[in-house]
Amino acid sequence: MTIPKEFIYIGLLCLLIVFLGFEKIKLSWEISTLHNNFENLQIEYDNLKDLNLKLITQFHIENSPASVEKIAKEKLGMEKKRPKKITINDE
Repeated sequence: MTIPKEFIYIGLLCLLIVFLGFEKIKLSWEISTLHNNFENLQIEYDNLKDLNLKLITQFHIENSPASVEKIAKEKLGMEKKRPKKITINDE
């Protein structure tokens, strides 16, 4: 007794459909995982961007001329040098 060719073709097509179904499920899971990873990375990027802005602002505040002068006066005991007044006598 031989199996008709049509049954073999139908069997192979069914196996192909099952295989492709599993591949679709696997790819959908991978896409979902990548999407979640992207969202996590986007949140981390936004947090780092905010932190960078705060650090840049802090850097400019701490290195401003007024801040440097304040530190020089308070911690180092420096004083601003007053200009000498020069008078010229025409005699």
